[in-house]
Amino acid sequence: MRNKKLPALLLALALSLALTVPAAAYDSARAGYNQTISGGGGESFVIDDSGTLWAWGANEWGQLGDGTTIDRTFPVKVLENVRSVSAGDSHTYAVLEDDTLWAWGRNVSNSFPDSDIVSSPTPLKIMDDVRMASTGVLTHLAVKTDGTLWTWGRYVGDRTNKQRSSPTQIMEYVASACTGFGHSLALRNDGSLWAWGQNNDGEVGNGTGRERPTPVKVLDGVTHMTAGYGFSAAVRRDGTLWTWGRNWQGELGDGTIWSWGPNWDWSSPDAEENALLQGTLSAWIEKWGPQANRDHSVPTQVLDQVTGVYAANNNCYALRTDNSLWAWGSNVYGAVGDNTVTDRLYPVKVMQGVTDVAVGWNHVLAKTTSGHLWTWGGNMSGQLGNGESGFYNSELYLPRFSSSPLHVAEVTRTGLSTRELHYTPAGWAQAAYHEANERGFLPRCLCTPLYDLTITRGEFCALAVQFYETFTGRIITERVSFSDTDDINVEKSAGLGVVSGVDKDLFAPSEPLNREQAAVILSNLARALNAPLPQAQHTFADEDISLWAQSAIGQVQGAGIMNGTGDGLFSPQETYTREQSVVTIMNLYRLIEK
Repeated sequence: MRNKKLPALLLALALSLALTVPAAAYDSARAGYNQTISGGGGESFVIDDSGTLWAWGANEWGQLGDGTTIDRTFPVKVLENVRSVSAGDSHTYAVLEDDTLWAWGRNVSNSFPDSDIVSSPTPLKIMDDVRMASTGVLTHLAVKTDGTLWTWGRYVGDRTNKQRSSPTQIMEYVASACTGFGHSLALRNDGSLWAWGQNNDGEVGNGTGRERPTPVKVLDGVTHMTAGYGFSAAVRRDGTLWTWGRNWQGELGDGTIWSWGPNWDWSSPDAEENALLQGTLSAWIEKWGPQANRDHSVPTQVLDQVTGVYAANNNCYALRTDNSLWAWGSNVYGAVGDNTVTDRLYPVKVMQGVTDVAVGWNHVLAKTTSGHLWTWGGNMSGQLGNGESGFYNSELYLPRFSSSPLHVAEVTRTGLSTRELHYTPAGWAQAAYHEANERGFLPRCLCTPLYDLTITRGEFCALAVQFYETFTGRIITERVSFSDTDDINVEKSAGLGVVSGVDKDLFAPSEPLNREQAAVILSNLARALNAPLPQAQHTFADEDISLWAQSAIGQVQGAGIMNGTGDGLFSPQETYTREQSVVTIMNLYRLIEK
């Protein structure tokens, strides 16, 4: 008699062998399990260089971890000695330097394993011996120090679809893992990428649209991966980026898009509900869903020269070898960061000098080589950290967003705790700020309460344009375009002859402005206003003043627009702050008025 259990036993044995291949040499640092920035549904987190965890944004369930349920529009201190952080659905995980895993916020889908608490606004220890952790909406996971992967919640990868309240081991020899909405990815020590869970959109990547209850190998030679809402992406050792899964809003970045059925008016708020009531949506998915998404259920190459990839909801972001950040997908809240709200089917360049990225549901965080943290996108709960939140106004009912990267905090070696952020202008700058605001010289990007932060090249252009157009009553019509930005203020400033690019057709709007650059722009702005500054030789002792800035520095010093930094120095390479920018603009205004 034939043994009916034999095929099942053979299958189990094959899977066991596949998941226990001896580990090969692997650069674990590139696996990305030390996540120092993270974004959730409406909250943001950053670990500074001292290991202190800071949080801001939505806090209804205590997901910020500061012991309250009060939303925060500025960073608040949460924990010390933190190595990694992962923001989920109204809850948060953090791994400390002692390899302990802590959780706080709402207990959704058993995010607190083996616990029946509803929520906790303060961190609670939930596991020991943890190297990294990732949490999402339905699934939660941790890689232990011995390389074993443990999961709990839904779609845990243990051959069942049961809800698991206790951590279950499903793999060995794991370097890193991440979870999306209902599917998860694991990167093993040998560079192989494995996936499991929901698969309606082909997000598992095994060429089917069927749910996968156990891990299946998708790619080899992987160094970095990410799981979004129904789609996945991975970077291979040769620097190529591969994407697969859901592509409703161009999430895959291959120039294609597909949607649910022809002739459906999705602009109607009742379209999806009516389709469900009539049974047409489920019927369409059953008949056409797998076919429509067949080409996207296996990995497709999108970019090259990529070092990291990051996704959440309907957006995706890639870091390239030159530290440039590229983005694509949904842009309804300006989450792409290209100063538009137009969905992008292909990758577009957003910033330069980026070292790390984190993506929330509709907002983004990026850390730069200069040690600054930038945010952009949706801001309903203050997740941008700029002191603002809510709607633009009562007529539009649009969530606040910044469609260009917004400089919100400095990640310094000493940590944010040792640096007081100015929520009001310093005493020496208050009068200038008040007058500039009263006269309409302040652009919106400088009306935030972080007055002492470094101003960017793009922000200074906004200040120059606002001042010029308000003072003269003339709208600048001249334009000069750059390949790395379509910021209208940059184009106007260049058209006016006030600024120039940094290299060929690049402007670098997100880079910090230094003092000698500010001096040149102020001199050029005076000339554009038909009030050129008198020629003068500067008296500063600096030996590193650039030749192209010598004359302008002499002019602004002689006119009393810019002073030195003390001890006979101008400090040309030192960054320029928002306060300093407004004060010098007002100095120029008073000089011209005389």
